[in-house]
Amino acid sequence: MHNPNRIRILLAAALLAFVGSSQSNLRADPLSPRDPGAPWPSWELVDFQPKSTKHNQTYGLNEFRGRVTMVALLATWCPYCQRQVAKMEELKKDLEADRVQVNFLAVNVTSGEGDQHEFTSRCSFPLFQDTAEVNAFKQHRGRKDDYFIYNERGELTDYFPFLGDRASDLTSPEGYKNIKQALLKAPFKTKLAAETVIKLTIEGVQGRTYRVQFSEDLGPDKKWRTLKKITLLTDSAEIVDTTATPSRKRRFYRTEEIP
Repeated sequence: MHNPNRIRILLAAALLAFVGSSQSNLRADPLSPRDPGAPWPSWELVDFQPKSTKHNQTYGLNEFRGRVTMVALLATWCPYCQRQVAKMEELKKDLEADRVQVNFLAVNVTSGEGDQHEFTSRCSFPLFQDTAEVNAFKQHRGRKDDYFIYNERGELTDYFPFLGDRASDLTSPEGYKNIKQALLKAPFKTKLAAETVIKLTIEGVQGRTYRVQFSEDLGPDKKWRTLKKITLLTDSAEIVDTTATPSRKRRFYRTEEIP
């Protein structure tokens, strides 16, 4: 014969377990620093590059916001890393020759503090000295010879672990090509969404200026007209097209970045 009290206790325990499981599922784990879309870490370290405008200053990745940025985790005492730094400098000049501006920087492992000259003599971009207290390597959840590529909003677009599935050794033609292509694909693509009340949401890059345009005819001539120019105070903004309703015509929208 079943014991009613025992059955009630088992049902209550099962309900508690279900509720606990549901609550844990609602608390989704944050993105790993190595997952696409993850924000860059908020570390601040000393820049030991004498050629840098912020030489001997302590700052972090937020100073590079607004431009595609490549972060390399390296060690000054490592001959492989020394060659990577030299090739990063070459890639930087290669991109600049095509009018592509990218931030390059390297974080030196804590054990490399005594060999900083091995990097400063090979490049001109910012170099940061990691410390046990800050541990930027751990904040990136990376290892020596890993590369992280971020878009202008500080969101991870690509991650190259050392000896991963894709070649990343910049001294090899394949590795150089892979990293260069990843940098060229990194820029944030502006998004424009329109709701039925003609509320437009612009997803762009903070500080940049955009021209929002509309057309009521997508024929051969397009006839795009400017609705508004807007400089984003954050990475997104909303505007309302108050001129849309009186026209009683369907409108199409687009954005153009103003240099």
